[in-house]
Amino acid sequence: MRYVKLIDSMRSFLMYWREYSGGSPEEMFSGWLTAYISNFPEFLIFEVSYWRGLERLGRQMIEKVLPRLDELIHGLIEAWMNFLQNVDQVCILASERLGFRRPPIIGIYVGSGWKSRIVSSILDEPMLFIDLGGLASLGWVGGRDVRGVVAFGLGQLHHAIARGGAQEIEKLESDPFTRLYAQGYAQFSENLILGEDSWHGLGVGWLRRCGEMESSLAEIYLEAAEKGRVEDFYDPEGVVAGLRLPGRYLGYKLVSRLRKLGMSLAEISRLSEDRARRLSRDFLEELAGR
Repeated sequence: MRYVKLIDSMRSFLMYWREYSGGSPEEMFSGWLTAYISNFPEFLIFEVSYWRGLERLGRQMIEKVLPRLDELIHGLIEAWMNFLQNVDQVCILASERLGFRRPPIIGIYVGSGWKSRIVSSILDEPMLFIDLGGLASLGWVGGRDVRGVVAFGLGQLHHAIARGGAQEIEKLESDPFTRLYAQGYAQFSENLILGEDSWHGLGVGWLRRCGEMESSLAEIYLEAAEKGRVEDFYDPEGVVAGLRLPGRYLGYKLVSRLRKLGMSLAEISRLSEDRARRLSRDFLEELAGR
């Protein structure tokens, strides 16, 4: 029985890299388009859609991604190897614990870097996109981190399917309070799938510090949400109160609270946007002591 449908573009990527390595970022981007990513239109469509145009995608890659590609190549290959060694087992666990009706579709490639939303629809079929270059740039290349990334992404994919399509996750991500809910669902799923406190990409002591500061984090989030500026809570290069990615912690606590109140995971996955927004705000205000 197949537990995953995998689109692996990495051999094609390595052929591209051997030819264009050492070139200018502009030459490397031209080669990325013509010699690599055009062979995998689902990846190109996802990237152009995410950046809302080829021009913005090109600027991101030329300025921030391709100048570092040669130095990241060994980490990128390590992430690829660890992905291949772990993806089947993680998908088996996800099938058992989240109840995927069909094997999830996962694509691995090298694109514009890390993204908080890694699910999109190709021909109306939700698909998980994992940019191994993004993982290499963050140092998330070991087996534990790669398993966590895959499990988190499968949680986001499961949420998209439950809500009727990947565009629904994009809607949730556009509002600070429903974003907390969406990211929390994915993080809760990661821990549920792996049966442990996975928290990919975060070091020893992070969970304890978040717990100690959760009231302050909730207050800071509420203040940032009123301004529509919560990106630092979800960007691994951002820092809030000395902590990276505290939005994942707060979102996880929200979904855990809803489970303890008796909601099933299926009920949580299908909350209306208005209710999810209200529950998120109420949760944060209670946590902050307002």
